[in-house]
Amino acid sequence: MLSAKSFPFIKTWKQRQLAKKVRAGVLPEGATKEEIWEALKLTKPKNVMEVFGWLSCVVHNPDGTLKKDYGLVSCKTVTDAFAKRLVDGLLDSAVTMSTFKYHKMGAGSTSQTKTMTTLVTQQVGAQTGTDGTTAATHGATSDIFRSIGTLTAGSAYKCCEHGVFNASTAGVMLDRSTVTEIDLSIDDIVTWTYELTVTAGG
Repeated sequence: MLSAKSFPFIKTWKQRQLAKKVRAGVLPEGATKEEIWEALKLTKPKNVMEVFGWLSCVVHNPDGTLKKDYGLVSCKTVTDAFAKRLVDGLLDSAVTMSTFKYHKMGAGSTSQTKTMTTLVTQQVGAQTGTDGTTAATHGATSDIFRSIGTLTAGSAYKCCEHGVFNASTAGVMLDRSTVTEIDLSIDDIVTWTYELTVTAGG
């Protein structure tokens, strides 16, 4: 029988397993963002800055009624292209960093990798949006960048991927996320909330 002293150890072990999955880009089933974030903070290596992308999704019917709130659907994967853009922005004032608020979605199910620069099968039609009805802002804290994109499904299909870009056409992709199939009907309204969280080293 486990003693009361064992419970803190078990909790810490579970948090480490949770954090390990997230750092590998795997969204733990049933875990909330708060639980994940607590696990990441507990297990964060010293003197390492970490960057995570969090993606949530809500779908409304064409008449505006709620169809389904999917909650958190993906964590990671920030791309190599964005990392390079970030460094370029530190070196050149002409490199704009404030336009990463264009959301695109598609049907590609290829596993996400940090080397990707585009979606695999981008939706044809109403596939791009800026930042919905709100500007890109801070999230709950000043180390979180939040962008909200509201898109309308141009056809009925299974949405499997989402990306954040710095332009409505082409552009640099900040993050590509694969998600569990989201069944969309034509004219469904899809609201994506993307949060880029940066934790300082130390």
